[in-house]
Amino acid sequence: MTNGTILNRTPVSIEGTSATIVTKTYSEEVLTDTVVEKLTYASDGLRVKAYYTRPKGEGTYPVILWNRGGFGDYGSLDDLRAYLLLASTAHWGYAVLATQYRGNDGGEGTEDAGGEDVNDALDLLRAAENLNACDMNRVAIEGASRGGITTYRVLSLDDRFRCALVHAGISDLEALVEQKSDQFAQTMDALFGDLSDKRRREEYCLRSAVCFAAKLPRTIPILLMHGTEDTRVPMEQTEALAAAFRENRIPHEIAWIRGGGHIALKDGSYREVDRHRRRWLQRYLR
Repeated sequence: MTNGTILNRTPVSIEGTSATIVTKTYSEEVLTDTVVEKLTYASDGLRVKAYYTRPKGEGTYPVILWNRGGFGDYGSLDDLRAYLLLASTAHWGYAVLATQYRGNDGGEGTEDAGGEDVNDALDLLRAAENLNACDMNRVAIEGASRGGITTYRVLSLDDRFRCALVHAGISDLEALVEQKSDQFAQTMDALFGDLSDKRRREEYCLRSAVCFAAKLPRTIPILLMHGTEDTRVPMEQTEALAAAFRENRIPHEIAWIRGGGHIALKDGSYREVDRHRRRWLQRYLR
């Protein structure tokens, strides 16, 4: 299988309670004016799952490569989340693609939180080249939480993007693991706990933009967003990365979301986040 080959496309729709949630959170037009599909595509010889959404109707649209947070089933997309997180942005006039990462949602392989599974994002971008609605001359990349790891790593490997956006992104994995004792730290221990201290630090650094900020392109402006009440990924993660960006002259802007938690629809801060996101995308893609 050639990387990026689309192996299957399945239309997605929601109704009942799920449709009501989308309508109340955003608008009925998110349901009626967008198309959502589930894709299976090839990445490193594996069958990997993804979601793809775009405005309804003929045309080509700027592309957003959207990198989800979480690990495994936690943070993965389902049909409802695809509408809430992806179609709500596609409704603005964008084609949005989001990998589930290998090993998830029935896909093959094993996810490794920003290691080889970064290729799943890069190969989804190759898949987008075969989608008629995608304008590959206008591409942005976005990530949330753990998706920040993917986003920063992709930026260090590919400079085709016009802009990037990261919400509550993880930028220093070792510091975060030392601070927390929750499910995230347990996941990292399951992945790297058998390694020596030296090798474990190397794996953390591979996934931490504070370690490789100098490798990021100086031609791609990055919007950093972070809730001031985030207890899952502390604000210090964005502050440390912003300092590294200043040192290495990486163009960026910080948007502190006052009172915002960790990427939550519940606290209403998503409206402020969306205001910043829409402004940034309009500035660089439209």
